[in-house]
Amino acid sequence: MNEVPRFSENFRGLQIEFNLLGGFAVRSPTGEALILPTAKTRLLAAYLALSAGQYQARSKLCALFWEDRGAEQARASLRNALAAIRAVLGDHILIANREAVMLDPNFVCTDVDELKSLMGRTSATAEAETARRLAAELLEGLTVSGEELTEWLEFERTRCRNLSEALLSTTAEQLAEHGDEAAAVALAQQLVALDPFREKSHRLLMRLYARQGERSLAAAQFQTCRQLLADELGTAPSPQTVALAHELSLDATPTREARRLEVAPSPIQQKAARGADTDFRISIAVLPFLRPAEDADQSFLAEGLAEDLINELSRHKDFLVIARQSTFAFGAGPRLAEHAAQALDVRYVLTGNLRRRGDDLSLGVQLIDTATHRTVWAERYARKLEELFAVQDEIVGLIITAVDAEVRSSERERALRKLPETMDAWEFFHRGLWHVYNFSMDQIEAAEHYFRRATELNPRFALGHAGLAQAAIVRVVWQMSDDIPATLESGLVHARHAVALDGAHPYPHVMLGRLLTCRGELGLAHDHLRIATELNPSYAHAHYAVAQVHIWSGQPAEALPHIDRAIRFSPRDPLLSMFMTVRSVCLFLMGDMTGAEAAARAAIGRQARESWSRLGLAAALVESGRTDEARAAVAEAKALMPNLSIANLDNLIGRMASAPRQRIIEALQRAGLQ
Repeated sequence: MNEVPRFSENFRGLQIEFNLLGGFAVRSPTGEALILPTAKTRLLAAYLALSAGQYQARSKLCALFWEDRGAEQARASLRNALAAIRAVLGDHILIANREAVMLDPNFVCTDVDELKSLMGRTSATAEAETARRLAAELLEGLTVSGEELTEWLEFERTRCRNLSEALLSTTAEQLAEHGDEAAAVALAQQLVALDPFREKSHRLLMRLYARQGERSLAAAQFQTCRQLLADELGTAPSPQTVALAHELSLDATPTREARRLEVAPSPIQQKAARGADTDFRISIAVLPFLRPAEDADQSFLAEGLAEDLINELSRHKDFLVIARQSTFAFGAGPRLAEHAAQALDVRYVLTGNLRRRGDDLSLGVQLIDTATHRTVWAERYARKLEELFAVQDEIVGLIITAVDAEVRSSERERALRKLPETMDAWEFFHRGLWHVYNFSMDQIEAAEHYFRRATELNPRFALGHAGLAQAAIVRVVWQMSDDIPATLESGLVHARHAVALDGAHPYPHVMLGRLLTCRGELGLAHDHLRIATELNPSYAHAHYAVAQVHIWSGQPAEALPHIDRAIRFSPRDPLLSMFMTVRSVCLFLMGDMTGAEAAARAAIGRQARESWSRLGLAAALVESGRTDEARAAVAEAKALMPNLSIANLDNLIGRMASAPRQRIIEALQRAGLQ
């Protein structure tokens, strides 16, 4: 099993195509359908195709696919299935030895790999038909027997479904932007079906129906959304959804059930209201990653990983993490998540399993929001046993970063669905964050309203004051203030107060550091940002802010690793467009115009209505001698921000080091910015 396969250089045109989304189909390089004889053989082929290039121990495959048979009979069944795969797909596709087998990745391509590749890019783009095809359920219609194989299939389906939702959303929004409403409607309908609780999907569908003149359908979609939230979650639609209904002149009058909800809060709302004065943290439990009945020899590995995750999550001020003595009393696996959540009184459960087959370890992890019965994130990690201790910290870091980002996103969406009279300071803060990340004047005013409500409910709630500091940053950067110095000073007052209230939380330090950067107090800014990264080494916004300090100090080479960390730590961040814009500026100042252009275009792809990325693009283009294209980019930026000018830009970066400031301004002047 230690044998390393030799992969060939280029086998394009010779690959066998596995279509696993929406069912199971295999086609030869010439497009001919290849028929495997039995359901078990097809499932085995799919399993191997999803892990092409990775050896799978024969003992593991026997236990997965033939757990109800004796060892010899299971090995014989495996040999027969592999022989059938060879006979249909060809001898060359299967690499095998006495201990393990795998499919040669040079001869295999899957639609799941296509989906992962699209969503692995900074800006995911796809044709409507591609997005629709890739949103189908993995191995749809296929049922399996055996607990371990069933769990594997459920996990892989969840992971593919999460990727599909992101791709459908991005593609539908792009189609709508380009005027293809019919195709966008079809994708939005599919998106709503995948996640009925995602209000953004309902709003997109409402807008598309209205644009087509189908107001009755838009109204029906709004009522469907309202009733679903009332029936399933005990909440009302967010203000954005209701406002859209009014904007589209739809009937926003609640249905009878929804009216009753507004008068008599549900048990969920009553619990939220009772908790208004309690600890403002995200409750989470980490279950053990090994079932008690499994191999006791590897229990120390599973318990060690779970304990490391508990310790790392406990370092985050926003998380209330249940101690291992309580969580380890429960078994592993998603089926026990809701039982554990109810017993431990937590909202989120991190669970999964660690399995060992010979020298191979496989760790599957799922984050479950038990209030909505949704798996919000899932991932699998495969390592060799001898590698585990060397990479354990890396795996824990990857899991913590993903959990942190997904939970915060979930909290923002949850806050939007609550009625204001049932919200506590924590929820007002998260609703404010949602508005902040929309970057428009009306949205920033709404954000400030909710941040102030948080501080009124609890004057010592540091995050409410830090939120007001972030709102000040948005006003300064996006030119939403008539008095920049006064806005900066107001933001600094709130940021300093937030740090004084809770200096152990990284968010207030980041907001203070960013405001001090705008003021040109770079040394003090760096001190606060250093504290933030020490408090939470994987906090993307802290690394983003550190990169800005280095740019303002004239150190783009020192900035680049930090902005790359921010992108790696939070690849779906609401500020990802700004991360990419800062990366573009770094590369521009370092003389890499090709990289600067690519980063700026990726930023535009993430946030189509954002002006700073277009200025980054213009600077890179004019330095590359493409003045006409640069002028077009500046014109687009000014269309989005009409008051954009060299004078206003200089108000923002006037305290930047002289050399980078002059280089940026001169490039933009040549690109036509006056």
